Amino acid sequence: MAKVLVASAIALLLALPATAALGPPAGVAATLQPSTTEQPMLALSESGVNIFECKPRLGGNGDYAWSFVAPDATLYDGSRSVARQTSPNLWESTDDRSSVAGFPRAAQNAGGDNLPWALYLGRSAGVDGMFAGVTSIQRVNTRGGVAPASGCTEDHAGAEQRVAFSADYYFYRPSGR
Repeated sequence: MAKVLVASAIALLLALPATAALGPPAGVAATLQPSTTEQPMLALSESGVNIFECKPRLGGNGDYAWSFVAPDATLYDGSRSVARQTSPNLWESTDDRSSVAGFPRAAQNAGGDNLPWALYLGRSAGVDGMFAGVTSIQRVNTRGGVAPASGCTEDHAGAEQRVAFSADYYFYRPSGR
């Protein structure tokens, strides 16, 4: 009987999601921390490109600048593709089609040509699925993704640039859920 109980306990522990012991990322500024009433539920890495188009700069002074169009990125749980981001601040599961929209709350410069680290207010669509119940989203460990510094002139109007980036995302929900 004891062997059966031990085997059952081990099987139960192995069946728990890997995120059960997930902690928040280290080294994140206080302004990018979610509420103390939230806990991390999911950590995903993302890689892809940000798409920019060369357009006249607002204000009509004849200058041109790279304008952000959309991301085209995949989110991974380890090496498994689990979600996509093809609209700004909207993440959608490729498994269950759940999604979460993020509304910027705070940002921190990440230096160089890196997207800023950010904290978003999360709003899930639906009550079931990977992103159900998400209330905050952190973007950290960014690499690349910002608009090119040059190459956008009247001669290049309408041109597209795809800039590679990667980041880590932490998705939070209310504690005790």
